Amino acid sequence: MKIVFYIFLILSILLLADCLAYYNYEISLAGYYSDVILFWLWLATSLAVIVLFWRKILAKVFLGIIVLALILSILPMALPFYTFMLSMTSAGLKIDKELSDGYRARIVGYSVMAHPWLAVIEKKGLLEKKVIECTEMQLEAFNKDRIDVKYDAQLRPELRISEAKDLLLEKETDSTISIVLFYGGPNKTLTFNKINNRLIKINGKKSINK
Repeated sequence: MKIVFYIFLILSILLLADCLAYYNYEISLAGYYSDVILFWLWLATSLAVIVLFWRKILAKVFLGIIVLALILSILPMALPFYTFMLSMTSAGLKIDKELSDGYRARIVGYSVMAHPWLAVIEKKGLLEKKVIECTEMQLEAFNKDRIDVKYDAQLRPELRISEAKDLLLEKETDSTISIVLFYGGPNKTLTFNKINNRLIKINGKKSINK
């Protein structure tokens, strides 16, 4: 029983540190599934602790907190629940591609209110940091002064980020990185400034608003 409890404590500390690092600095464990595995291991040990220590009042309170959190995530149109399930399973991952020794790119979608987006990850050994994020709204606004929709999901682009079949590294310099969204037909090349993490070119063309 003590061993299970100690494992639960260690996993709880690791999960808390992982969440704080991501939300404050967008740093997480290396690899998409590392965070997912950590969470499900924590949940499994949490249930084991509840069962093993059921006679303790704290075990009952802990179970109540988990059930309450689940109910509260479902009440507001289940939006937090969908976000949780998409981010804590493979359902939200469309593409995960190694670009180079220093970078990987992903197409992920964790919201029913937005199209999947592109994320560029800088690898740092056992950790990784999200350095670039590009959404459909950013692509739509690149050469427009005004967008007539309020939500990302209302956009109807000809080629969505999520429709890309592959992600390819076209070119990397000290200050820029160019990534090809490969569709099998007309492809889309996005160039980002690595210093400020901004989109600066689409298919070699700069924004008219810059």
